[in-house]
Amino acid sequence: MTTPETRPEPGRPELTRVAGLPAAYCPLPSERTAELLDRHAELSGALEALRPRVEDVLYTLVPLLDGARDLRRAVLAARRAAHRAAPPGWDGPTAARIAEYADEEARGALRRWQELTAAAQAVAGELDKEVARDRAAAEDTLAAALEEPSFAHSLALATPDWVRYGSARGNRKRQRALRTLYSYTVRAAAKTSPFARLTTVGVPGGAHDGRAVQQVSATVVLTALYALARSPRTAQLLRYRPAPVRPADPAAEASDDPALLMLHPEYVATGGVTWRLDQVVEAGPAADWARALAGARTPGEGMATRGEDAAVPGDGVRVPGDGVPLGGGTTAEHADDTLAHGDALRTLGGPDPFRRFLRMLDSGVLAPVPPWRRGEDALDVLLALTRHLPDAPSAGAAKAPADGEAADETGAADETGADETGAMDGTGAMDRAGAADGLAVVRGLRALAAERERLAEPVRSGAEAPRRRAGAVARVRELGREWARTAGWDRFEPAEVWYEDAATGLRLPPVVADERTAQDLRRLGAAIRPRLFRSHLYDTLVRRFVAAYGRGGSCDDVLGFAMRCGAESDRDPELERAVQLDLAAREDPGERAWLPVGPSSAPPTAAVLFQQLRGGSGGAADGGPRLVVNQFNPGTGGLLTRFTELLGGDFAETLRGHVRRCWPHAAHHRELVLWTECSTAQAQSCGLLPPLTLPGELGAADALPLTATRLVHDPRQDTLTLLAPDGLPLAAAYTGLVPTHLFPKFARFLAVLSDPWINGSPLSDHRMPFQPPRDPEQVCAQDRQTLEGAGTVVTRRASWTVPVHRLPLPSPDAGCDATGVATMDAFRRAHGVPREVFAYLLPANGGGFGPDHDRKPLWVRLDSAVSLEVLAHWITPGTGHLRLVEALPAHDEHPLRDADGHRRAAEHAALLHWAGTGEEER
Repeated sequence: MTTPETRPEPGRPELTRVAGLPAAYCPLPSERTAELLDRHAELSGALEALRPRVEDVLYTLVPLLDGARDLRRAVLAARRAAHRAAPPGWDGPTAARIAEYADEEARGALRRWQELTAAAQAVAGELDKEVARDRAAAEDTLAAALEEPSFAHSLALATPDWVRYGSARGNRKRQRALRTLYSYTVRAAAKTSPFARLTTVGVPGGAHDGRAVQQVSATVVLTALYALARSPRTAQLLRYRPAPVRPADPAAEASDDPALLMLHPEYVATGGVTWRLDQVVEAGPAADWARALAGARTPGEGMATRGEDAAVPGDGVRVPGDGVPLGGGTTAEHADDTLAHGDALRTLGGPDPFRRFLRMLDSGVLAPVPPWRRGEDALDVLLALTRHLPDAPSAGAAKAPADGEAADETGAADETGADETGAMDGTGAMDRAGAADGLAVVRGLRALAAERERLAEPVRSGAEAPRRRAGAVARVRELGREWARTAGWDRFEPAEVWYEDAATGLRLPPVVADERTAQDLRRLGAAIRPRLFRSHLYDTLVRRFVAAYGRGGSCDDVLGFAMRCGAESDRDPELERAVQLDLAAREDPGERAWLPVGPSSAPPTAAVLFQQLRGGSGGAADGGPRLVVNQFNPGTGGLLTRFTELLGGDFAETLRGHVRRCWPHAAHHRELVLWTECSTAQAQSCGLLPPLTLPGELGAADALPLTATRLVHDPRQDTLTLLAPDGLPLAAAYTGLVPTHLFPKFARFLAVLSDPWINGSPLSDHRMPFQPPRDPEQVCAQDRQTLEGAGTVVTRRASWTVPVHRLPLPSPDAGCDATGVATMDAFRRAHGVPREVFAYLLPANGGGFGPDHDRKPLWVRLDSAVSLEVLAHWITPGTGHLRLVEALPAHDEHPLRDADGHRRAAEHAALLHWAGTGEEER
């Protein structure tokens, strides 16, 4: 057996993510506060050490004072005060009289107690004043952040209602507004998660001009598309895709009545992210409709083009344009997998075909095809598609067909439809049959085009520009909600309405070009390679393929195979076992790290996200840590493709070369990206390679549908290979942003086929879903860890897992004062927690993470009243523990400085791959 090579070379391109605000905008307590807390801790320790002796002295004095009742009462009061580490409360004469009853050693203890408690009271008084000054300074710092135009401009996208109404009067509202401002300010100053200009990006070693990529969210335009499809006035403008139907058992396909599966789409929007959850379900009677519609396509019918003399059906209005067919794609594409509205109505038939058409939309049997292609502006395409229509009803406007009437071949309805003045409700939806008012949607699209101008306004100083932008965001959100309700998506909330990525305005120093950093990454790569292993899901895929097609078999319907593998069921024991085996293999992958894969699958890769520490070029000058590993991602390029348009052609070409190198044995390289029609970030990740498309994805002139590929089994290595139509291996590179473990089950198998590797290395600060410690009631500490043989590389920050009820936080309904700050300071000292940390929420049930616990970590100063108040409100009812992690680098340890000399948090992404591994002779 040959020894596999484990040390990779860091690849190109690299990416640096730069905090949108200087680190100094994290509101910091003063140095005087730290001194006072140190002194408070010193005095508290001395008092705690002395208290048992003082209590013994006072206890001994009580029976000696039976004849001096006033002194006895004073000593009893002093005993109670001693429990609180408070002064005894004696005046001079009283203290002198009591001292007469004590010996010299006891008098010394009482004297020392009075001195210490008096000093502690003085420190507490000073701390009260300093904490108040810190609060005022924190509010000033946060308010100053709003004077940074790019920050305020981005805040209008992130929280438009706060920008519009955040300055409301009243203490409770003011404090709530302050907490919101704190959360976004520390995110922009301490974290590096790209969103508008809260975090910007650039290429190490390059200079950037701060330009931005902006567009209306794909989610909003998609809701308009579905609303247009529900109106007889506008449904005719679109083409439709029947749901794919496949036999549940390929061997039964030739039978008269095979069990059938259908791919059912459902759109979900949560936390500003939109997903299309394609579920493979039993088709039942829906299969007959889907198959009938699939056979009803009339190429070219009902299709208008944007050519010079193109006419829109039923309208007689010429629409000049670029010659690309309306309805998306080419005539050949339409002939392959879509049909015109008129074809659908004729096939559905019945006394009211449009009502039946709406039921097909609601059940997922039919879906409108987006008329825009990859790379096109979706809003512009819909505006061009509807520009011949009026935006208000008129006497000649088409109406929904009444019962017993059918639309004509162009989709226009009889004039005897619903009453023009009474058929509409407040949202633009028709009372009858769930039909929509297409003209109301057209009016909204034109309003959206006007709002786009406000959203795209350049960054300017002053409060008015962000408020205008926030108002536009709010109005577009309302349009999206209205269209979603019209489309029948009652629980769909399109939170993201405007997409924006921005390049940094800084010249970034080189990172991987620094030899010490490159060497650190090579050592890290060598250490993680034995923990990169082939997923058991890949084994499951191979077993299911062989069971269906035999050893050395071939499958001409890859989509059907994937659908059968991903069919929804109450339980899938084989899949569940594969997931559990993958979790177990993280501890010791063994030989799984070197298993072979087919030529259409990528060898192992990794993307390393890391930060540098101040001191020299890429590291600490004193030999201490210089690099901190944040987390790993797949290294096939998906982390970077989102920024190809923003960072230019050279960046895109370099990344394209890297992606191809990740599949060195494939003859063809294509990108496989899901949700391009509904997720803007996913759509931005397209265009690096020609696409391999699944049902529902945006088309392109050079697209290859999955249905045109073939899958074969190699009996020698027991692997699978995806083949292009010419019979050569085809790499389907996932270049999107969303992690593949969130894919629908059928698509997840395709992603595993393309990149079957799991990075089980523990050498990063990212943690798996939370499992409660053995003693969940105790504070559990983990020390900082560094890479063995390379103490310059930190692989895990020090952290503390704290039960929520053990953390001495102020009540969310009460403010935090100096006493609260001192109490938290005592807690952190007792457990060795630093003052500056990041807090993570961990669920109470110990299971997977929900939306509340997926939130980005919160930067916190444990000696700041404002920070502690924000933390107390940030914790959710479902939180069981907090994970407190040392801030490494801290706010003053970032090596990157901006043009004004201020430190900026930065995170770097480097790509590693081990080309050829997985093919060693064994």
